[in-house]
Amino acid sequence: MKKRWLLALVFTYLLFIPSLVFAVDFDILSYQGDLNIHADNTAIFKETITYRFGDDYNGQLVGLGKAGKMPEGFDIDPDPTVQVSKNGRIVQNASFYTMEEEDGYKVKIYNAGYAGDTVRVTVTWKLTNLLFLYEDIAELNWQPLTDSTGDIKEIEFKVSSDTPAEKLYFHAGQLLRDSSVEKVNNLYHVKMKDLPRKSQIELHAYWPRSAFAGAPDQGLEEERLTDFNRIESNIATGKAQSEIMMKWGFPVIFMSLLLLVPLFYRKFRQSTSIKKVFPKDHRLYEPPMNLPPMVLAEAVYSTSLEEVNPLNKSGFGKFTFERLIQATLLDLVDRGHLSIFQGDEEPYVRIISEKGLSNFEKECLRMTLSNKKELAISELFPDYQVSSSLYRGAKESDEKHIRETGSRLKRSFEGRLQRIQSCVKDKVHVLRIPSYYRPLTSEERRLALGMRVCSAITALGGLLFFYYSWQTHGFFSIPFLLLGLTGLGASFWVYLATRGAYRDGVLTEEGAEIFYLWTSFENMLRDIAHLDQAELESIVLWNRLLVYATLFGYAKKVSKLMKGRHIQLENPDLNLYVAYGWHSQFYTSTAQIKQYTAVANTASNYSVSSGSGSSGGGFSGGGGGGSIGAF
Repeated sequence: MKKRWLLALVFTYLLFIPSLVFAVDFDILSYQGDLNIHADNTAIFKETITYRFGDDYNGQLVGLGKAGKMPEGFDIDPDPTVQVSKNGRIVQNASFYTMEEEDGYKVKIYNAGYAGDTVRVTVTWKLTNLLFLYEDIAELNWQPLTDSTGDIKEIEFKVSSDTPAEKLYFHAGQLLRDSSVEKVNNLYHVKMKDLPRKSQIELHAYWPRSAFAGAPDQGLEEERLTDFNRIESNIATGKAQSEIMMKWGFPVIFMSLLLLVPLFYRKFRQSTSIKKVFPKDHRLYEPPMNLPPMVLAEAVYSTSLEEVNPLNKSGFGKFTFERLIQATLLDLVDRGHLSIFQGDEEPYVRIISEKGLSNFEKECLRMTLSNKKELAISELFPDYQVSSSLYRGAKESDEKHIRETGSRLKRSFEGRLQRIQSCVKDKVHVLRIPSYYRPLTSEERRLALGMRVCSAITALGGLLFFYYSWQTHGFFSIPFLLLGLTGLGASFWVYLATRGAYRDGVLTEEGAEIFYLWTSFENMLRDIAHLDQAELESIVLWNRLLVYATLFGYAKKVSKLMKGRHIQLENPDLNLYVAYGWHSQFYTSTAQIKQYTAVANTASNYSVSSGSGSSGGGFSGGGGGGSIGAF
């Protein structure tokens, strides 16, 4: 089943992100653009791209578009000239052809080579009506590069004309990194480093209208200079404001939200903590209450079998499912309802009497022993035993049977757990055990929600802004990364700190007293190997101690001490349990239910993949509609 989902995930990945899988690996060492504008509003645009390939390749792609806002009559000559050099040598008679696309042209150059090659491609285009001709100025508002499938390490642009431009601006959407624009005589020279893939560059300039007096009129009668200056002023202001927000605004906001988390938590802890202070590491040598393990888990620790259900991987509680089952069975042995004895090869359990058992204990026996009166420990949970052979090597015709089997086992197991837990709650009610937990107040819920929201916003915002600044602006923002990771850690910590209160509520004063007594008893179990003789002699009910040690996870430690001290119990079955170290076999057998439920869960969603699928071939270009790529 896992294999099926993995194949589906891979197929989806290949379907929606083909460029990552099929594109040729290459770097663009440099992009050079040389634009020469003539007085008749025509232009020669030469772009030179230097590739360094990491894979074997077939050729290169270079495109130029005419989409969006362009002057009336703007056109691109579909017959550009192309020059190619490889590893410093000119490629004679390079093969290429120009493809007309919806919004421009793309040159496909067939120039195969190997990983490690350095290839320089120069494409020269002829352009018509490149400038907007207004009453007062001629305006260049052009994006010569809108999409590249690789990062560009260096960009250099030259703009020349018969009459020099009054102003030229270069925009690349780079918030935190600048490009340099220099004017030397009639030539504007632009330099920039590290332009991320998929980025755009824009040239925005103006000349006196008289410089293009001989060019065909476009019917643009309005004056444009004021708007030109206003646009550039807005861009500069917006960039400055964005830089302030990226450098200071958002980090301060996220930091403030993050600082609210400990403040909210302090108030939350003050409101939910018990006012009475209990001694730490205090030890209690007898169980505070004689309760069945499942009743103890429900009443004092608010842990139910449903919450630690092996099918529910996100569940949590004080005790594990295996320890709850093992402690319950041992409790029944201690009380004489169940016997444990050595069989021919392994220990067995046998039902002696169900008289006097609570309903949840009867249900537990049905779950662990089915309708059998006697069963080997290794064969517990016979109704749910299933192995992966159920679907290993299965055919498509077996799918329905496999899914039905898995679903039936899951429903049966979950239904049994629900019945057991319902009976446990009934038993708590019959014993008149008070509720040791109260629900969160509205104020406490607001504080917990505030912590979750503040930490989540910081995590999401920090990581998103880090990704945005990196991908869009080529800026590796360490503050955003640190804030995002800190927020992520805070979110996880807040979840752990509040999930118990959300699920169970808050301990009452009486509940805290009981919880303290049981914690003291657990401390004794934890330290039992280090107790002196007088402390050990104060322990009378070793049989109950063994049951609760199993529940709290100290069965091995207590059994070892009892065996080493030759402590004998009135119950001969428990003496055998200690003498032969059957606690390990009990635990291994009860833990098998995890494997059974995992197989049942997989089988309930099982499907045999039919057909060999498609490799997703046919991708020949790495541009995805961009103007620079390779194949």
